[in-house]
Amino acid sequence: MTATALAEEAWTDDDLRIVDDHRTYVTFVLAQQTLAVDVGMVREILDMQTITRLPNAPGDLLGMIDIRGENVALIDLPGRLCLHGSDPETNGRIIILEFGTNPRTPIGVIADRVLGVIEIPEGEIGSAPSAMTSWDASVLRGVTRINGRLVQILALDTVFRANLPGAFDFG
Repeated sequence: MTATALAEEAWTDDDLRIVDDHRTYVTFVLAQQTLAVDVGMVREILDMQTITRLPNAPGDLLGMIDIRGENVALIDLPGRLCLHGSDPETNGRIIILEFGTNPRTPIGVIADRVLGVIEIPEGEIGSAPSAMTSWDASVLRGVTRINGRLVQILALDTVFRANLPGAFDFG
Protein backbone atom coordinates (compact mmCIF):
# COMPACT_ATOMS: atom_id res chain seq x y z
CA MET A 1 0.00 0.00 0.00
CA THR A 2 1.39 3.43 -0.93
CA ALA A 3 1.83 6.24 1.60
CA THR A 4 -0.92 8.22 -0.16
CA ALA A 5 -3.36 5.33 0.07
CA LEU A 6 -2.43 4.78 3.71
CA ALA A 7 -2.97 8.48 4.45
CA GLU A 8 -6.35 8.43 2.67
CA GLU A 9 -7.39 5.35 4.62
CA ALA A 10 -6.10 6.72 7.93
CA TRP A 11 -7.88 10.11 7.78
CA THR A 12 -11.60 9.89 7.21
CA ASP A 13 -14.00 12.81 7.57
CA ASP A 14 -15.05 11.43 10.96
CA ASP A 15 -11.44 11.45 12.15
CA LEU A 16 -11.04 15.06 11.10
CA ARG A 17 -14.13 16.07 13.07
CA ILE A 18 -12.71 14.38 16.17
CA VAL A 19 -9.42 16.26 15.77
CA ASP A 20 -11.20 19.61 15.40
CA ASP A 21 -13.91 19.26 18.06
CA HIS A 22 -12.87 22.07 20.36
CA ARG A 23 -13.61 25.77 20.67
CA THR A 24 -11.68 28.61 22.24
CA TYR A 25 -13.16 30.65 25.09
CA VAL A 26 -12.24 33.66 27.20
CA THR A 27 -12.79 32.81 30.87
CA PHE A 28 -13.51 35.37 33.56
CA VAL A 29 -14.94 35.75 37.05
CA LEU A 30 -18.19 37.60 37.64
CA ALA A 31 -19.93 37.67 41.04
CA GLN A 32 -17.74 34.79 42.24
CA GLN A 33 -18.79 32.62 39.27
CA THR A 34 -16.44 31.44 36.54
CA LEU A 35 -17.92 32.19 33.12
CA ALA A 36 -16.71 31.69 29.56
CA VAL A 37 -17.59 33.30 26.24
CA ASP A 38 -16.59 32.25 22.73
CA VAL A 39 -13.36 34.08 21.83
CA GLY A 40 -14.86 34.91 18.42
CA MET A 41 -17.23 37.35 20.12
CA VAL A 42 -14.45 39.13 22.05
CA ARG A 43 -12.87 42.09 20.26
CA GLU A 44 -10.56 43.18 23.07
CA ILE A 45 -10.04 43.32 26.82
CA LEU A 46 -9.29 46.67 28.43
CA ASP A 47 -8.23 47.99 31.81
CA MET A 48 -10.93 49.81 33.75
CA GLN A 49 -11.53 53.37 32.62
CA THR A 50 -13.88 56.25 33.19
CA ILE A 51 -17.50 55.40 32.47
CA THR A 52 -19.62 58.27 31.19
CA ARG A 53 -23.15 57.99 32.57
CA LEU A 54 -25.98 58.58 30.13
CA PRO A 55 -29.09 60.56 31.05
CA ASN A 56 -32.38 58.67 31.07
CA ALA A 57 -30.59 55.34 30.48
CA PRO A 58 -32.26 52.06 31.47
CA GLY A 59 -30.89 50.35 34.58
CA ASP A 60 -28.78 47.82 32.69
CA LEU A 61 -26.96 50.49 30.65
CA LEU A 62 -24.08 51.59 32.88
CA GLY A 63 -22.97 54.26 30.43
CA MET A 64 -20.44 54.47 27.67
CA ILE A 65 -16.69 54.41 27.32
CA ASP A 66 -14.42 55.93 24.70
CA ILE A 67 -12.22 53.46 22.82
CA ARG A 68 -9.90 55.35 20.48
CA GLY A 69 -12.67 57.75 19.48
CA GLU A 70 -15.45 55.13 19.33
CA ASN A 71 -18.34 55.33 21.80
CA VAL A 72 -19.15 51.88 23.21
CA ALA A 73 -22.11 51.07 25.46
CA LEU A 74 -21.26 49.39 28.77
CA ILE A 75 -23.93 46.91 29.87
CA ASP A 76 -24.53 45.56 33.39
CA LEU A 77 -23.90 41.85 32.72
CA PRO A 78 -24.35 40.75 36.36
CA GLY A 79 -27.73 42.49 36.33
CA ARG A 80 -28.71 40.77 33.08
CA LEU A 81 -27.76 37.41 34.58
CA CYS A 82 -29.24 38.16 38.03
CA LEU A 83 -25.84 37.56 39.64
CA HIS A 84 -25.16 39.50 42.82
CA GLY A 85 -21.89 40.25 44.57
CA SER A 86 -19.84 41.48 41.63
CA ASP A 87 -16.75 43.49 42.65
CA PRO A 88 -14.70 44.72 39.69
CA GLU A 89 -12.90 47.38 41.75
CA THR A 90 -9.63 45.50 42.32
CA ASN A 91 -8.82 43.55 39.16
CA GLY A 92 -11.80 44.56 37.01
CA ARG A 93 -11.44 44.53 33.25
CA ILE A 94 -13.74 45.65 30.46
CA ILE A 95 -14.46 42.98 27.86
CA ILE A 96 -15.54 44.37 24.50
CA LEU A 97 -17.88 41.94 22.76
CA GLU A 98 -19.14 42.20 19.19
CA PHE A 99 -22.55 41.19 17.86
CA GLY A 100 -24.17 41.04 14.45
CA THR A 101 -22.63 41.51 11.04
CA ASN A 102 -21.79 44.38 8.71
CA PRO A 103 -21.08 46.31 10.87
CA ARG A 104 -20.58 44.41 14.10
CA THR A 105 -21.96 46.18 17.18
CA PRO A 106 -19.55 46.49 20.11
CA ILE A 107 -20.86 46.16 23.67
CA GLY A 108 -18.72 46.39 26.79
CA VAL A 109 -19.19 44.36 29.97
CA ILE A 110 -17.20 44.53 33.19
CA ALA A 111 -15.63 41.36 34.55
CA ASP A 112 -14.38 41.15 38.12
CA ARG A 113 -11.28 39.38 36.81
CA VAL A 114 -10.23 37.90 33.45
CA LEU A 115 -8.66 34.47 33.84
CA GLY A 116 -7.45 33.76 30.31
CA VAL A 117 -8.09 31.99 27.04
CA ILE A 118 -8.67 28.25 26.96
CA GLU A 119 -9.66 25.57 24.46
CA ILE A 120 -12.51 23.32 25.59
CA PRO A 121 -13.29 20.10 23.71
CA GLU A 122 -16.98 19.96 22.69
CA GLY A 123 -17.27 16.55 24.36
CA GLU A 124 -16.45 18.09 27.74
CA ILE A 125 -19.31 20.60 27.61
CA GLY A 126 -22.47 19.37 29.28
CA SER A 127 -25.93 20.86 29.21
CA ALA A 128 -27.20 23.22 31.88
CA PRO A 129 -28.89 21.40 34.76
CA SER A 130 -32.64 20.90 34.79
CA ALA A 131 -34.47 22.83 37.47
CA MET A 132 -38.05 22.56 38.63
CA THR A 133 -38.44 26.35 38.51
CA SER A 134 -39.03 29.07 35.96
CA TRP A 135 -35.26 29.48 35.45
CA ASP A 136 -34.38 30.23 31.83
CA ALA A 137 -31.35 28.06 31.07
CA SER A 138 -31.11 29.43 27.52
CA VAL A 139 -28.50 31.97 28.71
CA LEU A 140 -26.05 29.05 29.03
CA ARG A 141 -24.55 27.23 26.08
CA GLY A 142 -23.31 24.62 28.52
CA VAL A 143 -21.27 23.81 31.59
CA THR A 144 -17.83 22.27 32.00
CA ARG A 145 -15.13 21.81 34.63
CA ILE A 146 -11.66 23.27 34.38
CA ASN A 147 -9.15 22.35 37.09
CA GLY A 148 -12.00 21.27 39.35
CA ARG A 149 -13.85 24.56 38.93
CA LEU A 150 -17.34 24.70 37.41
CA VAL A 151 -17.37 26.95 34.34
CA GLN A 152 -20.60 28.24 32.80
CA ILE A 153 -20.39 28.95 29.07
CA LEU A 154 -22.64 31.88 28.20
CA ALA A 155 -24.90 32.04 25.15
CA LEU A 156 -24.42 35.78 24.66
CA ASP A 157 -26.80 35.98 21.71
CA THR A 158 -29.55 34.88 24.10
CA VAL A 159 -28.38 37.15 26.95
CA PHE A 160 -28.56 40.19 24.67
CA ARG A 161 -31.38 39.00 22.39
CA ALA A 162 -33.69 41.94 23.11
CA ASN A 163 -31.03 44.45 22.09
CA LEU A 164 -29.44 42.79 19.07
CA PRO A 165 -31.30 44.27 16.07
CA GLY A 166 -30.03 47.85 16.15
CA ALA A 167 -26.67 49.47 16.73
CA PHE A 168 -26.13 51.82 19.64
CA ASP A 169 -26.21 55.39 18.38
CA PHE A 170 -24.69 58.03 20.61
CA GLY A 171 -24.81 60.58 17.80
